[in-house]
Amino acid sequence: MTSIGQSENQFGQEYIKFLTTKYLRNWYWFALTLVISIVGMFGYLTTLKYSFSAQASILIKEEDNMSGSSKQALMDELDMFGSKKQVENEMEVLKSRKLAEKVVDDLGLDIVYSYKERWRVRDIYRDSPIIVKVLKPIDAAYDIPFNVVVDPGKAVIDGVSCPFGKAAQSPLGLILITKRDSVTVPHKDIIVTMQHREGAIKSFIKSLRVSQPNKSASVLFLTMEDTAPDRAEAYLDRLIYFYELSSLQDKNKVAANTLRFVEDRLGIISRELTSVEGDIQRYKTNSGIVDLSSESALFLDKVKENDTQLSQVNIQLGTLREIETYLASKSGNRTVSPSTVGLESPTLTGLIGNLFELEGKRETLIRTVPEKSIPIETIDDQIRTTKRNIADNIQTLRSILLSTQKNLQATNKRIESTIRTIPQKERQLLDISRQASIKGNLYTYLLQKREETAMSFASTVSDLRVIDDAKADPQPVKPVKRNYYLVALLIGLFLPVLVLWLIDYFNNKISRKTQIEDATNAPIIGEVIQSDSTESPLEITPKSRSLLSEQIRALRTNIQFFNPNGGTKQTILITSSISGEGKSFISLNLAASLAIADKKVVMLELDMRKPKLHRYIKETSPQGLSSYLSGQATMDEIIKPVPGYTNLFFIPCGILPPNPSELISGDKMRYLFENLHEHFDVVIADTPPVGMVTDANILAKYASMTLYIVRHLYTGKGFLKNINTLYVEKRFPNMCLVINGIDMKKDYEYNYGYGYDAGYGYMYRSTYGEDGVKPEKVSNKSFGFNFWHRKSSM
Repeated sequence: MTSIGQSENQFGQEYIKFLTTKYLRNWYWFALTLVISIVGMFGYLTTLKYSFSAQASILIKEEDNMSGSSKQALMDELDMFGSKKQVENEMEVLKSRKLAEKVVDDLGLDIVYSYKERWRVRDIYRDSPIIVKVLKPIDAAYDIPFNVVVDPGKAVIDGVSCPFGKAAQSPLGLILITKRDSVTVPHKDIIVTMQHREGAIKSFIKSLRVSQPNKSASVLFLTMEDTAPDRAEAYLDRLIYFYELSSLQDKNKVAANTLRFVEDRLGIISRELTSVEGDIQRYKTNSGIVDLSSESALFLDKVKENDTQLSQVNIQLGTLREIETYLASKSGNRTVSPSTVGLESPTLTGLIGNLFELEGKRETLIRTVPEKSIPIETIDDQIRTTKRNIADNIQTLRSILLSTQKNLQATNKRIESTIRTIPQKERQLLDISRQASIKGNLYTYLLQKREETAMSFASTVSDLRVIDDAKADPQPVKPVKRNYYLVALLIGLFLPVLVLWLIDYFNNKISRKTQIEDATNAPIIGEVIQSDSTESPLEITPKSRSLLSEQIRALRTNIQFFNPNGGTKQTILITSSISGEGKSFISLNLAASLAIADKKVVMLELDMRKPKLHRYIKETSPQGLSSYLSGQATMDEIIKPVPGYTNLFFIPCGILPPNPSELISGDKMRYLFENLHEHFDVVIADTPPVGMVTDANILAKYASMTLYIVRHLYTGKGFLKNINTLYVEKRFPNMCLVINGIDMKKDYEYNYGYGYDAGYGYMYRSTYGEDGVKPEKVSNKSFGFNFWHRKSSM
């Protein structure tokens, strides 16, 4: 297990080394992509709009909670529903759609003004020389920028002239353009874009941030990012104004309703008083009575005083009925709060004021939290408790008022019985004067209440205090160029990685050794680089010192150690999946390498369909293997020596036969191999590809070892499964893989598996002793060779 783990760790390290080498070899793509991405990002940044940040700060004053349930007290102790929650609720109110609609409509923020500055478009607000108000918009004109030329007395929108101060038809629809004379930085040519009102509202709500930097303080920071800094300032200032106005309106709701009630009553009493005074005048004129007697005047004064008190009691009873009606109605059906005019009970007035305050808090809170939440339940408990206290107080006060009303009515009856003793004319005048006195006193009383309510209305202050007005930072906060250039850097680095990975992923050719090892269990016995020679494929000579020659020698050494029988006689069958993978090249150079090592070697050109070996060694004899198998030549006649190599012989295929499979299946082939083993140490059979014909499978029984050639960037990945099947099913004896044609300029695990980092170094391609040419420097890498490599799992 330890060995397997170490092998896997080594594999991972080598694979990382391979990837690093692969990307380093393509460094120019990284450099080019990096330059293009940075230059492109620079150009892109020149077209982006700048965004500016404006900020304002306000203080939310805390309100005293003088009453509440035990649950509220517990919440306050735990600081779960105290000033913190109140501030958080106000934060949500500030971000509400209702306030945003008011600001957008009031400032006309659905119209965007901008001008072109080189490649960038800049938005403006107060610096716009005109104000456009769209009276009847055209649906097709939304979100389309229109060029506007500002001329004296008019503005020209896409060629349509629109005079200032007059409604005119334009590409935007029916519009009204106003000249703004206070502009300090005029722009003659501007761009006007009409946005959808809903879109503008959502955009401003989204760009607004309300934060509480200090949780122990009720100070809020309002921050907005916008492409026009003065527009952000205007929005925040107007938002604070409407928020404060809304807060005052909520607080003055009771006073406003009381004023409305008093004004209505004053109108009625005024008309009634005027009518009664006219009756007195007409009665005195018709009856000839100028003044009442002293006794009648005394009774009249008593009646006035008693009737005034009775009127006040009746007003208070009516107010109590209105309050009861309000308490009985459902929260959703209430439109107007009850008036408290005339009530002389401070306790009841205080309870009603607390009820209005609690209901206002609930209305605000319900916008931010669910109805079944603990804060809402706490408020509902307080409202129910307050209503019960109000109901109890109303019952007590009503009992007192009804008792007072009964006493006053009894007093009126006694006075009226006494008045009957006065003469009839005086009595009639006294009745009319009494009505006038009642109306006059009531009118005076209502005037006094109106003034008191108006003073209360005027003295109401908001819970908001502006600490800092909106101020925009002159430096833009977006775009953050550092972040954009960082993105460009990442694109420049990772795009080539992605492209190279995709090229490798979609490449159906074998490009890495690990692909072979992952797909097959067959051992890899050798790796051979691609030959650069154009003269002859025979690279192996006694004095050759090229990297390819050393790899062939390493393959020869591995084959000798891989001899399972330990004998001196070997038959090596060389095949592949398809044509062109280098079977003949490996056969020729391996045979030459073995011959140089004092092995008597014979090569058999068994590919009788597309033979190549005879062309490599320039053998032109018509006699060959086909002649021998068909009985037209003897074995001695077909064996040809290879010029320049003492121990290397060659049997060409001869004339191409029509039935090669039948020829190699006969007894003569068996007899040939038996005789060759008597005279040669090694027999190398160059056979056709396995994936095309069955010749190699037929000849496998004569072999002691099989070299299966896989070519770098040529053999398809789909053949690896078939190779593994051949190895697992042992179709070929002692099957090993040779990776041929490795392109040194392409990506390959050069240092993995064979340990090219270790061993003695080959820094020069030596040709000493052959032509006397000075060695050519080709590399400063060092190479070493192992026997063979199997997967760690074997």
